[in-house]
Amino acid sequence: MDEMIDVLDEYTGEKTGEVISKNEAHSKGIWHGSIHVLIVNNDKSKTLLQKRCAEKKLYPNTWDIAVGGHISAGEDDITSAKRELREELGLNPEELKIEKVDRITEKLVNNGVISNEYVSIFIVYADIDINDITLQVEEVSEAKWCTKEELNKFIEDKVIIPHVREYEILNEVLSD
Repeated sequence: MDEMIDVLDEYTGEKTGEVISKNEAHSKGIWHGSIHVLIVNNDKSKTLLQKRCAEKKLYPNTWDIAVGGHISAGEDDITSAKRELREELGLNPEELKIEKVDRITEKLVNNGVISNEYVSIFIVYADIDINDITLQVEEVSEAKWCTKEELNKFIEDKVIIPHVREYEILNEVLSD
């Protein structure tokens, strides 16, 4: 069954009261909400990235920020962030300090998908052992820690989803 999401007003980002499927939103470019969680280790030398699985419609086999997902109908952004941390990486969000750092608009078009989103951006500082991560195989094929230099090489080589604001935040936070 397709995930149901709240329609957001294009100009205000507020819920309109309408609920539609994620597929409908992506086929028609209807505005909706999502979350991105950036994970940075405690000494701020690396960020965790995930590689999207080959079956994803939007940017398959492409590197991405640590966690991303849609805000389900009736859900708020922090609840969604916690759910996605648990689902995509198998992390216990109650053990993490999750800080909201921004809310932006993002328009992405890829592979027939039109993604118009209000994105709540969160950051988590934590030393997470890669071996303690449980990947959600329908979503994520790989996870790895990257330095600022490696992240910027991914951006330069266009092998990572173009989340401009998220990479600005990471470049401000990560040490050289």
